[in-house]
Amino acid sequence: MSINDSKAPPPATHRAHLIKKIGPGILMAGAAIGVSHIVQSTRAGATYGIGLVWLVLVVNLLKYPFFEAGHRYTVATGETLLHGYRRLGPAFLYAFLALNTFTAIISIAGTTFVTAILTPKIPGLESLTPTQISALLLVAIFLLVSIGQYKWLSRIIKLMMTVLFFATVAAFLRSIGNANQPVPDSVPTEFWAVASLPFLIALMGWMPAPIELSVWQSLWIQASEKENKERTSRAEGSVDFHVGYIMTALLAAMFVALGAWVMYGSGESYASSSVGFTQQFVSLYTSKLGAWTAPIISAAAFTTLLSTTITVVDAYPRSLAAALRVAQPQLGGTERKTHMLMILATSMAGWLIIAYSAQNLTTLIDLITTAAFLTAPVFAYLNLRLALSEHLPEEYRPGLLYKAISWTGFAYLVGFSLLFLWQRFLT
Repeated sequence: MSINDSKAPPPATHRAHLIKKIGPGILMAGAAIGVSHIVQSTRAGATYGIGLVWLVLVVNLLKYPFFEAGHRYTVATGETLLHGYRRLGPAFLYAFLALNTFTAIISIAGTTFVTAILTPKIPGLESLTPTQISALLLVAIFLLVSIGQYKWLSRIIKLMMTVLFFATVAAFLRSIGNANQPVPDSVPTEFWAVASLPFLIALMGWMPAPIELSVWQSLWIQASEKENKERTSRAEGSVDFHVGYIMTALLAAMFVALGAWVMYGSGESYASSSVGFTQQFVSLYTSKLGAWTAPIISAAAFTTLLSTTITVVDAYPRSLAAALRVAQPQLGGTERKTHMLMILATSMAGWLIIAYSAQNLTTLIDLITTAAFLTAPVFAYLNLRLALSEHLPEEYRPGLLYKAISWTGFAYLVGFSLLFLWQRFLT
């Protein structure tokens, strides 16, 4: 036995240590499992059938390197992606700041509005519209973040996310071989048609999440290392990332399947109204698991989306505040003060989008997710440049397969963006 072997921890201890380090990846999954899954994935299955499962899985594969860069760079260097962007050049960091401000506002609008739609009816508040509930949610989240007393809520949210996860798996398993039969004379919607491109772009925009979430991962890893008072190893970072990422990809595929097996070919289109959407989403589960599950599913879906909204409202402004500090180290005031000001500004702007666009749910979500897709090539390029740069220690630099997927994914993002712009403005 070598000296190194004698110091190696027992396998059980090593596994326990790995499990302890799983955190940022799960936070990423919690932020991702929201609008992209509950709204867009089920719509995809309901409109185009089970055939779109492959597209969801391929999109997750092609975006994989750009999300993985958040873990890879921070584990390798101890720095966040924001410091990496600055090392590439100030222009890269300012490009992130400009685009991230835009995506922060539209993402806060989208997640808050869908959460408002699924908010349980509270006595005395039944008459409020989703726009008004959105305002209350944003104010409540701001207060929770400002006083820092939402750990208790986080525990409840994690529990309900677990409920939604296992309910989705159960409904998926019950649906296998038990799909609704298409109504007579129903005509399948062709997803390869040019007319389907706008929805496909919208579907892929937040699948599994906006690419700028990779910056949050790097911030969370750094915070986790400070809390644990030790660096994250390459193996620990890899396990943490892949647990969260694989979970989001599998759940997205299951939501597509549920939409296909419950609604596709039924003659019923996905509702654009908030009330119709809520009823259809809950029916995905009750039709397979029984009507008694409706309250559980509604509560689980609401708390899951609330988790996403809290994360989005907190983390987007946090990344903006951190980016400002990296770009301008001499900036006055504290980072917390900058963070809170960013929450106020982005939340107010997001609510204005809701107020002027909330009449049609699907139109609003498509607009927001399409914008996310069109900005994705920039964020992807930033992460790709960083992962392939000399700033990364050689042992952490990606191999040939990673590079192949990265460049293929980047070409896919650019190609589809140009195709959408051509179809939208030149035909």
